[in-house]
Amino acid sequence: MTTGFHLLGRVRLHDGATGIRGVKPRALLVTLLLQPGRTVSLDSLQEALWDGEPPRSAVANIRTHVSALRAVLADATQLAGHDGGYTLNTPVDSCDHLRFLDASAAGRAALLTGDADRATRLLGSALTLWDGDRAAVGIPRHGPLAGALGHLDEERMRVVEDLAEAHLRLSEPRAALRDLTGLLTTEPLRGRSWALRMRAHHRLGELGEVSQAYRTASAVYRTELGIAPDRGLRLLYEELTGGPAPSPTA
Repeated sequence: MTTGFHLLGRVRLHDGATGIRGVKPRALLVTLLLQPGRTVSLDSLQEALWDGEPPRSAVANIRTHVSALRAVLADATQLAGHDGGYTLNTPVDSCDHLRFLDASAAGRAALLTGDADRATRLLGSALTLWDGDRAAVGIPRHGPLAGALGHLDEERMRVVEDLAEAHLRLSEPRAALRDLTGLLTTEPLRGRSWALRMRAHHRLGELGEVSQAYRTASAVYRTELGIAPDRGLRLLYEELTGGPAPSPTA
């Protein structure tokens, strides 16, 4: 029997029966989960667990953390030691982040081929694997964890946008707006999200909301970056409303 793992949100075992205590053991588990079936070197593990120069006891500490992880796994042999590193042997379907990446890729492929109905099912199922909007909550993003976890976060946002686009293709603008609301609240500099929101309001005949969305986007870009929205967003506004886009100071 193998253990299933969840890192899309809080780091935990799928069955929820046993917790993983301590930030370092959880960070070690996440580092291994990001490369299941592959040996992760001690150097990489030290980079992930410590910011800057690791302590002299780093290797001994890692061994202690490995022992703690083995104690909570259904099969301790899942976590194997090798010369210079460790391997977490677990099937793809036991890792929520790998299932998410597979479903999101399939959903995006369906969207590209025009099958919006299949895309909504796949993309929606991919998002249900998350219990928040950030991977490995509470784990410091040192070394290799920064890029790998950042990629998962970015992919989740892309899937939200892909799902909104699929809903628009199915003439479901309300669903598209529902998808985008939370994303734009936390990530207000996503031009594609603003464009999709404007299209959704246009589909609903809400030209005033199209204008309001563009003005809000303009204000955010001006405040955060000191620039106007990109040319594509301005041209979309003019296409949807038939009038010139408001000036940055309007």
